[in-house]
Amino acid sequence: MSYHARLVWAIIVVAACAPAPLPPPEPVSIKSSRSKADVVRVATRELTSAGFEIASSDTVAGTLSAKRTRERRGNFDYITCKFAENSLAETNLVSTLTVTVATTGSTDANSVEIGTSVLSTFPGLEGTPLPRAESRRDCVSTGVIEKQIATAVGRSP
Repeated sequence: MSYHARLVWAIIVVAACAPAPLPPPEPVSIKSSRSKADVVRVATRELTSAGFEIASSDTVAGTLSAKRTRERRGNFDYITCKFAENSLAETNLVSTLTVTVATTGSTDANSVEIGTSVLSTFPGLEGTPLPRAESRRDCVSTGVIEKQIATAVGRSP
């Protein structure tokens, strides 16, 4: 077998073994009788008690963005990843979970949408033969934090 044929075969085998990207969860949507400002206040309380830092907040618009960055398995109470436990990727993982809350509607009936995204970076792999770029497809939210916020916001004021 020629060198090129072996190289192509090796690439195919490696690509076939690579796990498929994880599907991101759908945003959680609820109806609330709370005002936009109250939705933001309740969501802020839930997120800060879970260790998130508020990145931006607008009580008039009813929007909020919060982030939580952790190393290795530090965010695994809220995310899941496609790589194996104790793998090279996991031991070098720095994940940033971002939660967004957006409220739309009138003052007496608001729609609240809670979404998440996860940015995975691997700073420990820089300068190695296996550098790995940052990714938004290696890890996704488990839906726990979204449900936690939805439950808190959905309770009567």
